[in-house]
Amino acid sequence: MYKIVFDSDGLLKARKAAFLDAVSRTYACLLPDEVFQETVVAARNAHPEEAREIEGLIGEGKIVPRRRARSAAADRILRWSTSLGEGECGALRLFYQESADFLVTDDRAFLNLLTRHRIPFLTPAELLVRLRMENGLTPEGAVQAADRLRPFVRRDVYENLRSRLEEMP
Repeated sequence: MYKIVFDSDGLLKARKAAFLDAVSRTYACLLPDEVFQETVVAARNAHPEEAREIEGLIGEGKIVPRRRARSAAADRILRWSTSLGEGECGALRLFYQESADFLVTDDRAFLNLLTRHRIPFLTPAELLVRLRMENGLTPEGAVQAADRLRPFVRRDVYENLRSRLEEMP
C-alpha cells in the first residue's frame, strides 16, 4: 500500500470533491501536525463540517496524524524557499521522515519546488485518476468526483481529467 502525505491544499480539495474517504481506503494517508492544525484545529469555527469530516477519518484510523517531523534532507531543500507555508514545510519533512511514496498538493509554489528536486507528488486530479485506475472508485463515482473538483482546478486540468476518466474502461 502506498504511503501518501497531504498538504492542506491537497487534503481539502480531495475532501471537497468527496473522494477523501476512498483515498483513505486505498492508501496509507499521513497528515503532518502543521496540516492538522490548519485543516482541523483552526477550521473548527470557520468550517466545522470540514473539520468534523477530517477528524472522523482520523478517529477511524483512515488518516493518521503525525507529530511535527524532522528531516535534514527536507531542511536542506527548504533552506532556500521563502514562499512555502508551514503546512507544505511540514508535509515535506514528514514525506522524508516516513519514506512516503507521494506528496499530495495543488499548491503551485510547492509543486515547483517538488518538480525541481524530483520529489514524487500527485495533484488532486492525478490522485483521482490513480484512484480510478486502482478501482478505488467506480467509473461513475470518479466522474462525479471530477465534477465536484471542477471549481477548484483550472479549466484545462478539469478537461484533461474528464477526458482521461472517460477513456478508462
